[in-house]
Amino acid sequence: MKTKPVIIITVTVVILAISGYFLLKGKGASSPKQGDITQFLKNFNQQLIKGNRDSLLAYFQDKQNSEPISRLIAALINKADDPETSFKLELNVDQSTITFTNPELAVAVVPVTFSGDHLSSRLSSLTFTIEKEENNKYKIYQVDGTSFMTDYIAYKSSAWQKNYSDKEIYSPVTLKAFADANNLKTKYDSIIWFSHIKDQTYFYVVKGKWDFFEQFQQEKDTAKTYKMGLVSPDYKEIIPAEYDLVYTIGGTFPNLVEVEKGHKRGFYDLSGKVVLPVEYDQIFPLNDAENVAAIRKGDDYFWLKSDYTVSEKADIHVKDIFGKLKQPASFTLNQSPAGGITEFNSREQHGAIYIPPSYLDDLHLISGIKQFKNPLRNHVYFEESSSRYIVKAKALPVNSSATGSDNWIQSAYYSIRDYFIGGRAEFYDSNNMVLIDNKNNKLYGYRINTDINTEEGGGEFSGRCNEFNINALSDSLLEVKVTSVGSIELYNNTYLNELPVFHLLKIQNGKVEETMNTKRVFAFTKFRKMDNHFIDGCYICYKMIDGRYEMTSSGAISPEVLRYMKNEIYADYNYKFKDKRWTEMFEQQFYGHYKSENVSVQDSLTEIDKYNIQWIDQKLKGLPAIKPNVLAAK
Repeated sequence: MKTKPVIIITVTVVILAISGYFLLKGKGASSPKQGDITQFLKNFNQQLIKGNRDSLLAYFQDKQNSEPISRLIAALINKADDPETSFKLELNVDQSTITFTNPELAVAVVPVTFSGDHLSSRLSSLTFTIEKEENNKYKIYQVDGTSFMTDYIAYKSSAWQKNYSDKEIYSPVTLKAFADANNLKTKYDSIIWFSHIKDQTYFYVVKGKWDFFEQFQQEKDTAKTYKMGLVSPDYKEIIPAEYDLVYTIGGTFPNLVEVEKGHKRGFYDLSGKVVLPVEYDQIFPLNDAENVAAIRKGDDYFWLKSDYTVSEKADIHVKDIFGKLKQPASFTLNQSPAGGITEFNSREQHGAIYIPPSYLDDLHLISGIKQFKNPLRNHVYFEESSSRYIVKAKALPVNSSATGSDNWIQSAYYSIRDYFIGGRAEFYDSNNMVLIDNKNNKLYGYRINTDINTEEGGGEFSGRCNEFNINALSDSLLEVKVTSVGSIELYNNTYLNELPVFHLLKIQNGKVEETMNTKRVFAFTKFRKMDNHFIDGCYICYKMIDGRYEMTSSGAISPEVLRYMKNEIYADYNYKFKDKRWTEMFEQQFYGHYKSENVSVQDSLTEIDKYNIQWIDQKLKGLPAIKPNVLAAK
């Protein structure tokens, strides 16, 4: 299991991950030199040509057996099981572009060439961030492999497909759709997808510039460079190409198509009739005999009747409709629940597409787009597709800790697990909250980060700690406490693996935003004066013993965690610790964001910092004795 995929090594999913970088921890040293970097890359390439996996692993700092590194190295070695599917992969080290981002780090962009028999060559690149260690050896600390792995998978698929005819790879309905899509190119800039519904094929068409990956990684408020529409099997435009998104046919209601333009939603039917004008902010489909949906326009709510007519403004409360939502609780998907199959108009992208109804995206239960295995294609790779997507309600719903009239917020808490085809990892986990705002009569979704690792690999929840609590601090400010997983090294060489983490969320302008943004693990020490509720909870620590991680403590907070919490405040201001052990720890934990340079930071500490340092000191006095040299100078 992996909980945080940081090097993105497949094509489309996990764009929610972490910026396309694989981050590894290490220690800074003297400045690297360009000639040394070039030689380092040449040596790396020689081991690559020889196919020495173990030798290649040694070029990476830390976590050498992590799955993303192993996947990347396997791709670079490029050993084919079948000679008929082999192709050549070459790192053009001599053509690398090397720059120095700061005195300690060099960034090398290395061109990569794919070539093969009966295949056109393709160019790609890998970006390595390299640092010189104290022993004058170089290590790779970051590698951006996003575009490389996208290109590698596409080329590998082409190499595989060259041994099969189109009729062996594609179903007859897909081949016909390819041909029909070509006939539409005189009217539209792109025909991006086609959808097979009840022996009929519909075409998603675009006017303007379309890039699948860019469009689904952009923020929703980003200006669109295209407009989308839908064309019928007889080439008639049933939805004009003027929308930001045309959703899965029948995804919200049978035979209807949800569309979106400028954050407003509505419906067309398959004859091209506007069933619901595109002027509503949210559409919540319901399990209700009389009303098929509650729809919101601004602060007003209306019923969408079973005949798709709209009621007069109605007294609708979100707390009442939440339990009636079509999918408010647990569910599992292994294909589009709408029926039919929507495919890419592409011979390189093969997944079956599902664009969930807008309300599931709004609530972050399914974000953006999902891909599943496409039964209409054979002898192709589906590494970017999900085999199962599981949403499990862990708390549905719960009230906040506030009482009386202040208890205006409820929340539902979900775990989301996404299994992938192709062995990229067994699965990826995330967690999500749906906030039921009874004061403003709104529903919000928020993807809450419960993996605070700064390096790839994440951790796995033991199941011993299951904390989730929400506390309304004001009419717009929420304190959320949730069990999270980390790998935080403590002074005594143990690792804090599970701990309660606090988030301070603000509801404003129709969005939920985190307000405690800091590099500190214990963010509250920077923004809130501490009391016992900040440290109460479940903590689990592990230690490496004979090559295996074994639990060393479970339960209440330990002195070691409090020591870390206190010194983390000093480290935030680049304090120069007298004990080098602390320096090493924070160079790792705050990689790239900590420098041991300030002999005193007393003038930098805020009143909240000073209060919390004293508060922690008082707590430590009541705990087991602290070993010498463990705390900071003050």
